[in-house]
Amino acid sequence: MKHIKKILLALTAVAMMVVLLTTSAFAAGKKSSKQYVYTCFGDSVSAGYGLTGYNADYGYDKFTWPTIEGSFPDIIRDAKGAKINQFAHSAYRTTDLRVLLDRSFTGDSMAGYRLPSVNNDERNIDWNRVEAYRDVVEKAVRASKLVTVEIGVNDSSMPALNATETFSDSLTSALSLNIPRVIKDVTFYGALAEGEINAFRLFSQNFDAIIAGIRKYNKSCKIVVIGNFNPMKDYKIPSGFGLPIGPFVDPIFANQNNYMQNQCPLRDQYTYVDMTDVKTHMNDPESPMYGADFHPTYNGHRQIANRVLAAL
Repeated sequence: MKHIKKILLALTAVAMMVVLLTTSAFAAGKKSSKQYVYTCFGDSVSAGYGLTGYNADYGYDKFTWPTIEGSFPDIIRDAKGAKINQFAHSAYRTTDLRVLLDRSFTGDSMAGYRLPSVNNDERNIDWNRVEAYRDVVEKAVRASKLVTVEIGVNDSSMPALNATETFSDSLTSALSLNIPRVIKDVTFYGALAEGEINAFRLFSQNFDAIIAGIRKYNKSCKIVVIGNFNPMKDYKIPSGFGLPIGPFVDPIFANQNNYMQNQCPLRDQYTYVDMTDVKTHMNDPESPMYGADFHPTYNGHRQIANRVLAAL
Protein backbone atom coordinates (compact mmCIF):
# COMPACT_ATOMS: atom_id res chain seq x y z
CA MET A 1 0.00 0.00 0.00
CA LYS A 2 2.86 2.34 0.87
CA HIS A 3 4.46 1.56 -2.47
CA ILE A 4 1.20 2.44 -4.24
CA LYS A 5 1.03 5.77 -2.40
CA LYS A 6 4.61 6.56 -3.36
CA ILE A 7 3.85 5.74 -6.98
CA LEU A 8 0.73 7.93 -6.93
CA LEU A 9 2.67 10.81 -5.35
CA ALA A 10 5.40 10.46 -7.94
CA LEU A 11 2.87 10.42 -10.78
CA THR A 12 1.14 13.48 -9.31
CA ALA A 13 4.46 15.32 -9.12
CA VAL A 14 5.26 14.41 -12.72
CA ALA A 15 1.81 15.57 -13.84
CA MET A 16 2.26 18.89 -12.06
CA MET A 17 5.65 19.38 -13.70
CA VAL A 18 4.16 18.66 -17.11
CA VAL A 19 1.40 21.20 -16.52
CA LEU A 20 3.89 23.83 -15.33
CA LEU A 21 6.25 23.22 -18.22
CA THR A 22 3.41 23.28 -20.75
CA THR A 23 2.07 26.53 -19.30
CA SER A 24 5.54 28.10 -19.35
CA ALA A 25 6.12 26.99 -22.92
CA PHE A 26 2.75 28.39 -23.95
CA ALA A 27 3.51 31.70 -22.25
CA ALA A 28 6.92 31.87 -23.87
CA GLY A 29 5.43 31.05 -27.24
CA LYS A 30 2.79 33.68 -26.78
CA LYS A 31 5.43 36.24 -25.85
CA SER A 32 7.62 35.42 -28.85
CA SER A 33 4.68 35.66 -31.23
CA LYS A 34 4.30 39.39 -30.55
CA GLN A 35 4.28 41.13 -33.91
CA TYR A 36 7.44 42.86 -35.09
CA VAL A 37 6.75 46.60 -35.50
CA TYR A 38 8.75 48.67 -37.97
CA THR A 39 8.54 52.49 -38.15
CA CYS A 40 9.84 54.29 -41.22
CA PHE A 41 10.80 57.98 -41.27
CA GLY A 42 11.97 59.60 -44.48
CA ASP A 43 11.30 61.61 -47.62
CA SER A 44 10.28 60.67 -51.16
CA VAL A 45 12.84 57.84 -51.36
CA SER A 46 11.26 56.01 -48.43
CA ALA A 47 7.81 56.97 -49.71
CA GLY A 48 8.47 55.11 -52.98
CA TYR A 49 8.32 58.07 -55.35
CA GLY A 50 8.46 56.96 -58.99
CA LEU A 51 7.33 53.39 -58.33
CA THR A 52 4.03 51.99 -59.59
CA GLY A 53 1.23 52.89 -57.21
CA TYR A 54 2.78 56.05 -55.82
CA ASN A 55 0.19 58.81 -55.47
CA ALA A 56 1.72 62.28 -55.84
CA ASP A 57 -1.53 63.89 -54.68
CA TYR A 58 -1.63 62.15 -51.30
CA GLY A 59 -2.16 64.93 -48.77
CA TYR A 60 0.29 66.20 -46.17
CA ASP A 61 -2.56 66.35 -43.70
CA LYS A 62 -2.40 62.53 -43.60
CA PHE A 63 -0.34 61.23 -40.70
CA THR A 64 0.87 58.11 -42.50
CA TRP A 65 1.32 57.39 -46.19
CA PRO A 66 0.83 54.12 -48.08
CA THR A 67 3.75 51.72 -48.31
CA ILE A 68 4.47 51.25 -52.02
CA GLU A 69 5.07 47.72 -53.29
CA GLY A 70 8.71 47.18 -54.19
CA SER A 71 9.98 50.09 -52.09
CA PHE A 72 12.64 49.31 -49.52
CA PRO A 73 10.23 49.73 -46.55
CA ASP A 74 7.90 47.23 -48.23
CA ILE A 75 10.75 44.74 -48.72
CA ILE A 76 11.89 45.10 -45.11
CA ARG A 77 8.33 44.70 -43.85
CA ASP A 78 7.89 41.46 -45.77
CA ALA A 79 11.30 40.12 -44.73
CA LYS A 80 10.56 40.70 -41.03
CA GLY A 81 6.85 39.83 -41.16
CA ALA A 82 6.33 43.24 -39.62
CA LYS A 83 3.57 45.71 -39.06
CA ILE A 84 4.78 48.98 -40.59
CA ASN A 85 4.17 52.57 -39.53
CA GLN A 86 4.96 54.51 -42.70
CA PHE A 87 5.67 58.13 -41.79
CA ALA A 88 7.81 58.87 -44.85
CA HIS A 89 6.45 61.85 -46.81
CA SER A 90 7.74 63.26 -50.07
CA ALA A 91 9.77 66.49 -49.77
CA TYR A 92 10.29 66.12 -46.02
CA ARG A 93 13.32 67.89 -44.57
CA THR A 94 15.03 67.28 -41.25
CA THR A 95 13.17 70.36 -40.00
CA ASP A 96 9.77 68.82 -40.75
CA LEU A 97 10.61 65.47 -39.21
CA ARG A 98 12.05 67.11 -36.12
CA VAL A 99 8.74 68.89 -35.51
CA LEU A 100 7.11 65.47 -35.12
CA LEU A 101 9.73 64.08 -32.73
CA ASP A 102 10.58 67.20 -30.72
CA ARG A 103 7.51 68.70 -29.06
CA SER A 104 9.40 71.88 -28.16
CA PHE A 105 10.37 72.59 -31.77
CA THR A 106 8.17 74.82 -33.95
CA GLY A 107 9.98 74.46 -37.27
CA ASP A 108 10.52 77.34 -39.68
CA SER A 109 8.61 79.45 -42.19
CA MET A 110 8.45 76.54 -44.64
CA ALA A 111 7.23 73.85 -42.24
CA GLY A 112 3.61 74.50 -43.16
CA TYR A 113 4.29 73.29 -46.70
CA ARG A 114 4.79 69.69 -45.50
CA LEU A 115 2.87 69.62 -42.21
CA PRO A 116 -0.88 70.00 -41.58
CA SER A 117 -1.94 73.59 -42.17
CA VAL A 118 -5.10 75.57 -41.56
CA ASN A 119 -7.27 75.75 -44.69
CA ASN A 120 -4.26 74.73 -46.82
CA ASP A 121 -2.50 78.00 -45.97
CA GLU A 122 1.17 76.96 -45.87
CA ARG A 123 1.99 79.94 -43.64
CA ASN A 124 -0.41 78.83 -40.92
CA ILE A 125 0.44 75.47 -39.33
CA ASP A 126 -2.46 73.63 -37.71
CA TRP A 127 -0.88 73.01 -34.31
CA ASN A 128 -3.83 71.02 -33.00
CA ARG A 129 -3.34 68.55 -35.84
CA VAL A 130 0.42 68.58 -35.32
CA GLU A 131 -0.05 67.67 -31.64
CA ALA A 132 -2.29 64.77 -32.65
CA TYR A 133 0.34 63.81 -35.23
CA ARG A 134 3.04 63.82 -32.53
CA ASP A 135 0.91 61.52 -30.38
CA VAL A 136 0.60 59.02 -33.23
CA VAL A 137 4.36 59.16 -33.88
CA GLU A 138 5.19 58.67 -30.20
CA LYS A 139 2.90 55.65 -29.89
CA ALA A 140 4.39 54.09 -33.02
CA VAL A 141 8.00 54.57 -31.92
CA ARG A 142 7.33 53.19 -28.44
CA ALA A 143 5.99 49.97 -29.98
CA SER A 144 8.77 49.57 -32.54
CA LYS A 145 11.61 47.08 -32.74
CA LEU A 146 13.08 48.78 -35.82
CA VAL A 147 13.15 52.44 -36.91
CA THR A 148 14.74 53.58 -40.17
CA VAL A 149 15.67 57.22 -40.78
CA GLU A 150 16.34 58.44 -44.34
CA ILE A 151 16.36 62.23 -44.47
CA GLY A 152 18.40 65.28 -45.52
CA VAL A 153 18.48 65.59 -49.31
CA ASN A 154 15.63 68.10 -49.30
CA ASP A 155 17.27 70.33 -46.72
CA SER A 156 19.04 72.23 -49.48
CA SER A 157 16.73 71.66 -52.44
CA MET A 158 13.37 72.53 -50.87
CA PRO A 159 14.15 76.19 -50.01
CA ALA A 160 14.93 76.88 -53.66
CA LEU A 161 11.84 75.03 -54.86
CA ASN A 162 9.57 76.78 -52.40
CA ALA A 163 11.06 80.14 -53.36
CA THR A 164 10.11 79.44 -56.97
CA GLU A 165 6.58 78.45 -55.98
CA THR A 166 6.16 81.53 -53.82
CA PHE A 167 7.57 83.86 -56.47
CA SER A 168 5.07 82.57 -59.00
CA ASP A 169 2.25 83.07 -56.50
CA SER A 170 3.42 86.61 -55.70
CA LEU A 171 3.66 87.55 -59.36
CA THR A 172 0.06 86.50 -59.87
CA SER A 173 -0.95 88.48 -56.77
CA ALA A 174 0.89 91.55 -58.02
CA LEU A 175 -0.82 91.41 -61.41
CA SER A 176 -4.18 91.15 -59.68
CA LEU A 177 -3.23 94.06 -57.34
CA ASN A 178 -3.46 91.82 -54.25
CA ILE A 179 -1.08 94.13 -52.35
CA PRO A 180 -1.45 92.59 -48.85
CA ARG A 181 -0.48 89.17 -50.18
CA VAL A 182 2.51 90.62 -52.05
CA ILE A 183 3.80 92.31 -48.88
CA LYS A 184 3.32 89.06 -46.98
CA ASP A 185 5.26 87.14 -49.62
CA VAL A 186 8.10 89.66 -49.69
CA THR A 187 8.62 88.91 -46.00
CA PHE A 188 8.49 85.24 -46.82
CA TYR A 189 11.23 85.64 -49.45
CA GLY A 190 13.61 86.87 -46.77
CA ALA A 191 12.84 83.86 -44.59
CA LEU A 192 13.45 81.53 -47.54
CA ALA A 193 16.79 83.13 -48.31
CA GLU A 194 17.82 82.77 -44.68
CA GLY A 195 16.64 79.16 -44.71
CA GLU A 196 18.84 78.35 -47.72
CA ILE A 197 21.90 79.90 -46.11
CA ASN A 198 21.36 78.01 -42.86
CA ALA A 199 20.30 74.70 -44.43
CA PHE A 200 23.54 72.83 -43.86
CA ARG A 201 24.19 74.38 -40.47
CA LEU A 202 20.74 73.35 -39.26
CA PHE A 203 20.98 69.83 -40.67
CA SER A 204 23.20 68.59 -37.84
CA GLN A 205 21.05 70.19 -35.14
CA ASN A 206 17.88 68.70 -36.57
CA PHE A 207 19.42 65.28 -37.10
CA ASP A 208 20.63 65.15 -33.49
CA ALA A 209 17.15 66.05 -32.26
CA ILE A 210 15.54 63.38 -34.47
CA ILE A 211 17.73 60.62 -33.04
CA ALA A 212 17.27 61.95 -29.50
CA GLY A 213 13.49 62.03 -30.00
CA ILE A 214 13.38 58.40 -31.11
CA ARG A 215 15.54 57.33 -28.17
CA LYS A 216 13.39 59.31 -25.75
CA TYR A 217 10.40 57.19 -26.73
CA ASN A 218 12.21 53.88 -27.13
CA LYS A 219 15.49 53.01 -25.40
CA SER A 220 15.94 49.60 -26.98
CA CYS A 221 14.73 49.65 -30.59
CA LYS A 222 17.18 49.22 -33.44
CA ILE A 223 17.71 52.51 -35.31
CA VAL A 224 19.16 52.32 -38.80
CA VAL A 225 20.19 55.60 -40.40
CA ILE A 226 20.27 55.45 -44.20
CA GLY A 227 22.90 57.65 -45.79
CA ASN A 228 22.11 60.09 -48.58
CA PHE A 229 23.29 59.15 -52.05
CA ASN A 230 24.30 61.32 -54.97
CA PRO A 231 21.76 60.36 -57.67
CA MET A 232 23.77 62.18 -60.34
CA LYS A 233 27.07 60.49 -59.53
CA ASP A 234 27.50 58.92 -63.01
CA TYR A 235 25.30 61.30 -64.98
CA LYS A 236 26.62 63.61 -67.66
CA ILE A 237 24.96 66.63 -69.23
CA PRO A 238 23.68 65.39 -72.63
CA SER A 239 25.79 67.65 -74.78
CA GLY A 240 28.74 67.32 -77.10
CA PHE A 241 31.07 67.81 -74.15
CA GLY A 242 29.43 65.17 -71.95
CA LEU A 243 30.18 67.25 -68.85
CA PRO A 244 29.84 65.20 -65.63
CA ILE A 245 27.82 67.03 -62.99
CA GLY A 246 28.16 64.51 -60.16
CA PRO A 247 31.34 66.10 -58.75
CA PHE A 248 29.58 69.45 -58.41
CA VAL A 249 27.00 68.09 -55.95
CA ASP A 250 29.12 65.43 -54.25
CA PRO A 251 30.16 67.76 -51.37
CA ILE A 252 26.52 68.34 -50.38
CA PHE A 253 25.87 64.69 -49.66
CA ALA A 254 29.41 63.96 -48.47
CA ASN A 255 29.08 66.53 -45.70
CA GLN A 256 25.75 65.13 -44.52
CA ASN A 257 26.97 61.53 -44.65
CA ASN A 258 30.19 62.34 -42.85
CA TYR A 259 28.24 63.98 -40.06
CA MET A 260 25.80 61.07 -39.67
CA GLN A 261 28.54 58.44 -39.91
CA ASN A 262 31.34 60.03 -37.90
CA GLN A 263 30.51 63.31 -36.18
CA CYS A 264 27.07 63.04 -34.59
CA PRO A 265 27.40 62.98 -30.77
CA LEU A 266 24.67 60.31 -30.69
CA ARG A 267 26.57 58.09 -33.12
CA ASP A 268 26.48 55.10 -30.74
CA GLN A 269 22.68 55.15 -30.70
CA TYR A 270 22.19 53.94 -34.28
CA THR A 271 23.68 51.95 -37.14
CA TYR A 272 24.68 53.92 -40.22
CA VAL A 273 24.23 52.29 -43.64
CA ASP A 274 26.04 53.74 -46.64
CA MET A 275 24.06 54.25 -49.87
CA THR A 276 26.47 56.07 -52.16
CA ASP A 277 26.07 53.77 -55.19
CA VAL A 278 22.34 53.07 -55.13
CA LYS A 279 20.76 52.58 -58.55
CA THR A 280 18.53 55.48 -59.58
CA HIS A 281 16.82 56.47 -62.81
CA MET A 282 19.51 59.10 -63.21
CA ASN A 283 22.52 56.79 -62.98
CA ASP A 284 21.15 53.43 -64.13
CA PRO A 285 21.41 53.02 -67.94
CA GLU A 286 19.06 50.02 -67.72
CA SER A 287 16.22 52.21 -66.48
CA PRO A 288 13.60 53.21 -69.07
CA MET A 289 13.64 56.63 -67.34
CA TYR A 290 17.42 56.99 -67.53
CA GLY A 291 18.46 60.59 -66.95
CA ALA A 292 14.94 61.68 -66.05
CA ASP A 293 14.55 61.15 -62.30
CA PHE A 294 16.74 61.17 -59.20
CA HIS A 295 14.87 58.50 -57.25
CA PRO A 296 15.85 54.83 -56.86
CA THR A 297 14.72 52.20 -59.32
CA TYR A 298 13.27 48.90 -58.10
CA ASN A 299 16.84 47.58 -58.10
CA GLY A 300 17.91 50.58 -56.03
CA HIS A 301 15.22 49.92 -53.44
CA ARG A 302 16.31 46.29 -53.27
CA GLN A 303 19.89 47.48 -52.64
CA ILE A 304 18.77 49.69 -49.79
CA ALA A 305 16.61 46.96 -48.23
CA ASN A 306 19.39 44.38 -48.44
CA ARG A 307 21.85 46.68 -46.69
CA VAL A 308 19.40 47.54 -43.93
CA LEU A 309 18.54 43.87 -43.41
CA ALA A 310 22.25 43.01 -43.30
CA ALA A 311 22.70 45.64 -40.58
CA LEU A 312 20.05 43.86 -38.52
